[in-house]
Order: sequence, then C-alpha cells, then structure tokens
Amino acid sequence: MWSVDQFKDEFKLSILKDNPKPSIRVISLGAGVQSSTMMFLAYDGVIKNVDAAIFADTGNEPKAVYEYLELLKKKVGSKIPIHVVSKGNIYDDAIADKIPGTTKGFPTMPLFIRNSKGGRSMGMRQCTNDYKIQPLYKKIRDLVGVKSMKNKSAEILMGISYDEQQRAKTPRLQWPVHVYPYLNAEITRQDCLEYYDSKDLGTPPRSACIICPYKTDKEWYETKKNQDEWQMAVDFDEKVRNINDKENYIHPSLKPLKDFPFDDFKTKDYVPSLSMDECEGMCGL
Repeated sequence: MWSVDQFKDEFKLSILKDNPKPSIRVISLGAGVQSSTMMFLAYDGVIKNVDAAIFADTGNEPKAVYEYLELLKKKVGSKIPIHVVSKGNIYDDAIADKIPGTTKGFPTMPLFIRNSKGGRSMGMRQCTNDYKIQPLYKKIRDLVGVKSMKNKSAEILMGISYDEQQRAKTPRLQWPVHVYPYLNAEITRQDCLEYYDSKDLGTPPRSACIICPYKTDKEWYETKKNQDEWQMAVDFDEKVRNINDKENYIHPSLKPLKDFPFDDFKTKDYVPSLSMDECEGMCGL
C-alpha cells in the first residue's frame, strides 16, 4: 500500500523551483483522480503553501465530475478555496450561429474530418486554450489583483503522474510556472488510486468533456451507460457533421457515433483509440 509519508520529502523537492517567492500558488483542478489527490495532499499539508484551486468548467463535464467537485468543496474547501471559472458552454458555442471574433459557431475541439479523397484529417484543437487555459490565467490575475502579470509569477500545480510524464508541458508565457509534484516522486495514477483505498473519499472520475474526441473506445462504452450523456454526445456528433462545409465526426472511424459498435471490441470495425495526448495536461486529471 502506498504511504503518503514515504513521499513527503520528494514532494517538497518537486515543488522547489528557481522561483522561491511566486505571487500565488494554485492547483489546476479537474476533479479527476490526480488533481483531486493533490487537493487532499495539500489539505493534509504534504504539498505546502497552496493558495487556491481553480476549476475551469467547459459546461460539458460528466455529472460524476460535478458531483466530485462538490465533495471536494465540502472536504477541503474550508482550507483551500476552490474557484470555478468558465468561458461558456463548449457544446452550445460550437453549434451556435457564427459570431466573427468569437468561438460562437466554431467547434474548437479537434474533430475528425473526412477529406476530399476519403481519408481522415483532424481539426485544430483550440478548446484547451479557450476553455481551460485562458479562464485559468484570468482567474489567477484576478486573485493576484492585477491586469498584467509583468514582474510577477504564478506556480500552477498540475496533476500529471509519472506514467503520463509525456503530457508535461512548459507554458509559452514566462509568468506561469508549471509544477509537477508527482514527477520527481515517481508517483503514478495507480498510486493515486491506491491513496483512496484507505480513505472514505470514493474514487474520482476521469475528467473530460462528454463530447471530447480524445475519448478511448472503452470510455465511449462507459459513456453509453449514462443515457443522457450518451444521447448528448450522439446529438452533438450529428449537429457538427456538416458544419463549416466539412464532414466532421467525433470518432476517428469516421462513422456516426450512434453506429459504432462499442459493445464489441473484437469487431472488424474496431478502430484503435488515440494516444492520451489530451488537452496539454489540463484535462483528464
């Protein structure tokens, strides 16, 4: 069984950067397994000096994610303020009437596109920046009380586990400093899951939009068990089919979501899922 005490020194080392006095230290919260574990570790004092947690809501998270977010507020919110921010509803914005200069009417998630030769390409991925990163940055500026972070810095604790270290990214801007407490300590997602075994905390869900094209076939299979969420994804897949004069699909098979046989993984129609290069470390945590 994994012991938090075993890793206290490693946790301390992993967050000592060449930035000893950041203006603020926040947890990027997705209410999934890894980021929720960070919340409890910060609450217990294993991860030090956390000023707040920020949950960037796309408006399209599974019900289980919102429920676990409420549990986190009750369990740790008195010590670590949890701020929920949102740019809007990513589903509604994608299918809305177009408004130039905004994301209205422009799917920002990377849909799969059938090209003129019948092959497959993929649309640009703007959803992470528009619905996760920018709302997070805006809230950090608000909490620091400035319009610009010039001559200031913010440490953003990211729940990237050791087994997913390829997802760790360096921000393009200078003032946000991404910190990965699990990497130096070599803590995996399974270690985080074991953390919950000895506590009455339930198991956090995986955080990802209901309509996310990066879902694995297994995850779509699980989505089908929730009829409301499955129907939402199916409806969205149909609504974006011909948007922007392109033939768009949520699933890489270029089949309508409602027709793909997720119940039978041995079918000849099975298409391997994409690697988990989700949302540049901002989603699925």
